[in-house]
Amino acid sequence: MLLRHSFYYLLARGLPGVLSFASLVLFTRMLTTEEFGRYAVVLAGAGLVHVMIFQWLQLVLGRFLPERHDTPRVVLEPVLALFLLLAGAVGGLGLLIAFVWPNPQWQALITIAVALTVAQAWLQIDLTLASTQLAPARYGYLLGSRSLLALLLGGGLAWLGLGAQAPLIGLLIGTVLAWLLFGLRAWRGIRPRWPSSEVLRDYSAYGLPLAITFALGWVIDSSDRILLAWLMSEAAAGAYAAGYDLAQQSIGLVLVVINTAAYPLVMRQLAEKGEKAACAQLQHNGELIITLALVGAAGLIALAPAIAGSVFGQAFRDDVIIVLPWIAAAAAVAGIKAFHLDIAFQLARQTRWQVYTSLVAAIANILLNVLLIPTHGILGAAWATLIAFALAAVVSALLGRRAFPVPALLPLLRRGLSVAGLAYFGAWTVTQIELAPPLALLLGTAAGGMLALSGALLLDVAGIRRAILARARALFGAV
Repeated sequence: MLLRHSFYYLLARGLPGVLSFASLVLFTRMLTTEEFGRYAVVLAGAGLVHVMIFQWLQLVLGRFLPERHDTPRVVLEPVLALFLLLAGAVGGLGLLIAFVWPNPQWQALITIAVALTVAQAWLQIDLTLASTQLAPARYGYLLGSRSLLALLLGGGLAWLGLGAQAPLIGLLIGTVLAWLLFGLRAWRGIRPRWPSSEVLRDYSAYGLPLAITFALGWVIDSSDRILLAWLMSEAAAGAYAAGYDLAQQSIGLVLVVINTAAYPLVMRQLAEKGEKAACAQLQHNGELIITLALVGAAGLIALAPAIAGSVFGQAFRDDVIIVLPWIAAAAAVAGIKAFHLDIAFQLARQTRWQVYTSLVAAIANILLNVLLIPTHGILGAAWATLIAFALAAVVSALLGRRAFPVPALLPLLRRGLSVAGLAYFGAWTVTQIELAPPLALLLGTAAGGMLALSGALLLDVAGIRRAILARARALFGAV
């Protein structure tokens, strides 16, 4: 079931992933490094507000709706009421900040950011609802239409010369239209209803520690862009963000796809069959998540020069080659932590422990950035991010075993590293031949992918060999 659902969500997120990649290619050519830096800083700030204020509602929805799937209104109506309250507070405070901000250029950017934060938070709740209800088609329509509209509108506005505002306005309009087209129907008949004190206490106890956790995760994941803009320049932040976004949009996309399919399955096993079944499902999920994270990082590290020469505008390429290997490793570690190690706390409803895992890393990240950026620039920011995520993953692994009987990590890592080593060797071998960057990227990806698939089949990662053989027997029997 995991592989089948993952395939459905790969289709659902495949088009948005391609479009996000196209946006990165387009905007690093149409915007200057300074404009791209301002765009990146706005998205980072909007992300902070989202994880601090809104993301806990997504997690509440994903955690409690499976238990009430026969009566979803009981969960949806309180979530809607809480969202409307928070959206009003964020909107009012954000517009006030925009009004008193001394820089007119940033006044406009902050105003757009406020609306974008609220719109994207609501769309994320709708995406969580679709995945929890095991509706990959609706999930895909929401994401696909948002990404396509954002690319078309943002590209058109950038062509008209709106600079950093162009992709932000495109993303805002695309988000709103996507929900009106494909998300509105799921909320028909749902009216906001304030939760009882007992329900609010349960939701808060589960979700609010995660809000703190994700805010700390934002410090690790995105604060480097703001610190680069402050300690160096907006151009440095833009160059760094371009490389970082590529790693996140490749490794991150794959892992989000898998987790979108995997998390509801493990929650369903816990609700219906208990701890032992959930642990078995978690091991199955973990094999796939860890292997794909490490394979993705290996490919990006091996192909960094080819990627930079094929994807980015000339002004971004040298910096991307410098930071991409380190950011790829950081993205893999972050994905393993978020989508495998941290699940233990959510299964045990002991999400407060995630605060400790992230607090250590957030403090380390800020200190390392302040220490390393002035002397090593964007490379120092990349080092700080990798070290911070590694610290968070170690703490999460140690504490997670106390919260829930999670499967042993080392066997999963050994399998993942074995497959990743094959992927790196295949991609690296191609780079030793003098080829144009696009051709090197294409052939390197193919070679690394083929060796990785062979290794996964040999080791039967996540039961892939058994699934293929079972499908073959079913087809043969049908014939």
